[in-house]
Amino acid sequence: MPAPHQKHENYDPSDLPVIDAFVSQHMREDAYQVADVPNTGIWLARQLDYIKSKTYDRLFPAMNANRLVPDATDVPEWAETITIRMFDPVGMAKVVANYADDLPRVDIRGADKTVTVKTLGDSYGYNVNELRASRATGVALDQRKADMARRAIELKINSIKLMGDSNYGLFGLFNQPNIPAFVMPNPGDWSTLTGAQIYANMVGMMNAYMLQNNGIHNANFLELAPKAYAAANSQFVTGPTGIPITALALFQQSNPQVTVENIWELQGVGAGGKDYALLYERSSDNFVHDYVMPFTQLPPEQRNLEILTNCLARSAGVSVYYPLAFLGGLTT
Repeated sequence: MPAPHQKHENYDPSDLPVIDAFVSQHMREDAYQVADVPNTGIWLARQLDYIKSKTYDRLFPAMNANRLVPDATDVPEWAETITIRMFDPVGMAKVVANYADDLPRVDIRGADKTVTVKTLGDSYGYNVNELRASRATGVALDQRKADMARRAIELKINSIKLMGDSNYGLFGLFNQPNIPAFVMPNPGDWSTLTGAQIYANMVGMMNAYMLQNNGIHNANFLELAPKAYAAANSQFVTGPTGIPITALALFQQSNPQVTVENIWELQGVGAGGKDYALLYERSSDNFVHDYVMPFTQLPPEQRNLEILTNCLARSAGVSVYYPLAFLGGLTT
């Protein structure tokens, strides 16, 4: 970090009035004045600005929802609702005579689906004593508060992407009401099944997927809860060459285009609190999470003995355009 008297390229001048007003009211001039620095308020503002920049640069562990669900950011931040228009062709051609006047009519039938945009928010703040400690030590204000503000919103966004929020009418990937359900030929907890039974479940799910959409969609991911994945990766079957092979490995040999993943968020999200499996074509053409406004920090404001920073984000949940690109089932 640059010395207090050096130019700070990332300094936001809009923070200065809040900092100056705060320290002038709650700290004595000799208590916060730094030697050789003509305007300590600027120095404190730079400290705060350093933290704000840090929270954007800090890397967090990847969350599965960000891989499983693509984001769409084309909706403007001011939008309150999003309308999706879907069209379905109606009618068929037929063989006609040379002078026929009864050619069948074809048309399109449309339907609108509207989803509501919801705002997420949290905040963090620094009190007068924390500012004194920052001035005394020369260390930037505690960045953990800023990090946690962003982390809390990211966790909520990831929860919405996977399970939505029923209290506000938002749907996620795992609780879409129109995704087809598959009944396993060998139902029950996969950890109690043989390798042959697990393999039959996986193949049955793949066959049902292809039949339901007549080849329009090509599944490229099979998501399994940890218990089902562990069972598929440890229970053996007899391979084509007579050599034992795990059910998972045999399935991947037969379906190399499908990536099988171990997703811990699938635990208990199925009907009756059971583990869930999802076979689908991961493509933004089929579904998206409408991320209307990514994590945003508002300018800091003074409130009594604290400087408060409010944080916002906006989401409309997950919209599925083609339900037949998905197939779900229970694995416990």
